[in-house]
Amino acid sequence: MVIGQDRKACVLTNRDSAESFKKKIKSKEFIIYLIVGVIVTLVNWLTYTLLFTIWQNSNWRLANFIAIFTSILVAYFLNRNYVFQSKANIFPEIIYFFASRLVISAIFEHGVMELMINVLNFNPVLHVFQFDFPIIKVIGSVFVIIGNYIVGKFLIFSEDKYFVKRQSKISQK
Repeated sequence: MVIGQDRKACVLTNRDSAESFKKKIKSKEFIIYLIVGVIVTLVNWLTYTLLFTIWQNSNWRLANFIAIFTSILVAYFLNRNYVFQSKANIFPEIIYFFASRLVISAIFEHGVMELMINVLNFNPVLHVFQFDFPIIKVIGSVFVIIGNYIVGKFLIFSEDKYFVKRQSKISQK
């Protein structure tokens, strides 16, 4: 009897978790985050593709860095104003946002590109309207989007964020 009750509680917990997950995905915040994510990803890809093509495929690293920086700037303002509607002081928030996004992009996007292009010598390119677009940038972008949401939601734009509490304690002294 006790074992059956434990199993039933487990099933209810899993069902509740699934319902909670469904509600989160259908939430306004998550839907807006996805829309903003598409915009930011397009800014990144278009900036990269344009520079990569202009420089005739000779400087992909610089094109990627400029694309990442541009997309982080766009992402910060869109996430701050439309997704998380943050009212926190802009300066500590933007510093943490840029730092976290640069680390995530360096590992998942630039790291994947570096590995695929230079180590594995694998760089499939899609030719669209006279522009060359590397397929591996898409792969890295998927991981970047997931990592950025987690960091943005729970560290940067969270009401309970550690650095905001610490900042307010410092300013009270």
